[in-house]
Amino acid sequence: MDDLSHHGAERADGRGGDDADWFGELTRALAERGLPRDRAAALVAEVRGYAEESGTDARAEFGPPAEFARELAPAPSGGHGPQAPEPGVQRWVWTVDAYADQDMMNRFGAQGWEIEKVDRLGRFVSHRDGNAALRWEYRRDVVDRRDRSRHAASLAPDGWEPCGHWAYLAYYKRPIAVTAGPAAVVDDPPRRPARSVYFTRRLYAWPAAALLAVAAAVLLLLTAPEESGARGGMVTGAIAGAAVTLLALPWLIARQRQEMRDASRCPGRPPGPESEAH
Repeated sequence: MDDLSHHGAERADGRGGDDADWFGELTRALAERGLPRDRAAALVAEVRGYAEESGTDARAEFGPPAEFARELAPAPSGGHGPQAPEPGVQRWVWTVDAYADQDMMNRFGAQGWEIEKVDRLGRFVSHRDGNAALRWEYRRDVVDRRDRSRHAASLAPDGWEPCGHWAYLAYYKRPIAVTAGPAAVVDDPPRRPARSVYFTRRLYAWPAAALLAVAAAVLLLLTAPEESGARGGMVTGAIAGAAVTLLALPWLIARQRQEMRDASRCPGRPPGPESEAH
């Protein structure tokens, strides 16, 4: 998502607004679309939590509340209210980090789950026909925004079609019938997984290390004798460390992109070590 100022956003009609107004408008818009009150409250709470955690302005991040409500609770063409699910069709929204997404997508694809899109919260919106489920396979590539159309066109001859993107990661799907024929049918699909969040230990490694470093610095700062001059040295060192981190940030981002590119693989090729999801 774009890095937007928390205070620089404006309403679509040019008037300034705060997050409280925006969430109130979103709640009313969801109610107008016929979404049950508890479901609407859960969605608003989830969006609010994301905005607070990321420090972004909700109006700038998600746009006008009415438009975002249409995305959260789509209505059939010419109708009002949330779209009624087709008979026998199961819907599931789930999320996984980039260290395990390829493994999990293909695991659930083999159970008949088709990913429709990646929503603004980075979740996989998927469905499965409980009466005639087909197996799906997925791939993930590192693709810049300006290259998405060209890259999708290059994969289309092999049956791949886009099914979502997140930052510089682009996701593609195709029915296994393209390569497996009748074997692509899921005769007895398992139940929908009880979990909807699949994060790996690796996702928490860097935040945990940063938290420990900050805690250690604070502890040393509080316990250092004032007359020793250690506090001044620690403050200077902290400022220098922050400056070095900012200077190294582009390199760290480029390195992360390359790691994701190296980890990308097409179904059918020998996979690398699988990530352990928890």
